[in-house]
Amino acid sequence: MAAAMMAKLLPMVIISPFAGVLIDRMDRRTVLIASDILRCFTVLCFLIVESREELWLVYTLTLFEVALTGFFEPARSAILPSIVEKNHLVTANALSGATWSVMLTLGAALGGVVVSLFGIRIAFILDALTYLLSAWFIIKISYPNTKPEESINKIKSSGIKGFREGLSYLISRPIVLALTLLKSGMAIKGGIMTLIPLFANRLWSDPAAVSMAVGILFSSRGVGSAIGPILTRKYFGESPKILQGSILAAFFLGSLALLAFSFSENIWVASLSIGLSGMFGSIVWVFSTALIHLEADRQFLGRIFGVEMALLTLIMGISNGVVGVAIDGLQMTIQSVILWMSGLYMIPGILWLIFLTSRAILKKDDC
Repeated sequence: MAAAMMAKLLPMVIISPFAGVLIDRMDRRTVLIASDILRCFTVLCFLIVESREELWLVYTLTLFEVALTGFFEPARSAILPSIVEKNHLVTANALSGATWSVMLTLGAALGGVVVSLFGIRIAFILDALTYLLSAWFIIKISYPNTKPEESINKIKSSGIKGFREGLSYLISRPIVLALTLLKSGMAIKGGIMTLIPLFANRLWSDPAAVSMAVGILFSSRGVGSAIGPILTRKYFGESPKILQGSILAAFFLGSLALLAFSFSENIWVASLSIGLSGMFGSIVWVFSTALIHLEADRQFLGRIFGVEMALLTLIMGISNGVVGVAIDGLQMTIQSVILWMSGLYMIPGILWLIFLTSRAILKKDDC
């Protein structure tokens, strides 16, 4: 399971950084529409598979679909400041994160229902149609926040040179670099995707009960992810200092949520723990993206989010791989692995605290 997760994530690690160059070079809406249309046809190609001899085609199509996501996701993040006023960016990011989480939860549930009632071929067709629906919505997007004199300078350098320019920009802007690395810190707990099914298998032996438990746990994660940033913004505000402090608190509270999960003895405590973990992780995800939008130059956003996607995907893949080795190779218990994950998850929080403290001291000295 861990190996499969790593293999699925690998194309995004390779594609995303160079996809970011293309996103900054082209119209970002065009990249989004093209990615959706190509993913639609890719999913329809799964209908060609009829036997085990064509299993190679399943892997090839899966890798291609994931690679296209490596274009879509950075472009989706990069386009937001072009369609939303600056004072609404935090709200837009919170709503975007909430809808993504809700759709992920509903999609997984509806997918299971469709497959059980109508078969996997109908499920593939409906999945392909959702990409066309997404493309149609994107076509309808207007650009009220973009004026001719404010148009983004399109890079004309080669892919490698454009990528190097993006890295140079990140190095020259420590705050943007730090924000870009935050999701990689959050990805340390990416191995939870492998641990949730294993946890369910530890509680039950009946396959139907295991499937239901996995569904409940992932649903809890989705609900927590949806409400975290929205509640934080509502009760604490959306100033940059609030967002930075919320990210700091989210790392440490997320570590405690994982700690609680490691000691869970029933599905309800486990669901609450996973829900809280998802909520705090979503705060890191959404608020770091919002802060990048507020701090970074728009002409570099594609490359910034491309590098960010590659790094977080790499760490998430490593996390899943380490979980697999720890359980299968080192014979560690699920509880021990989660405890280690809980401890490691505090490290990016500590580094973020050090960065914020150092930056505050430097600002004070400059004054």
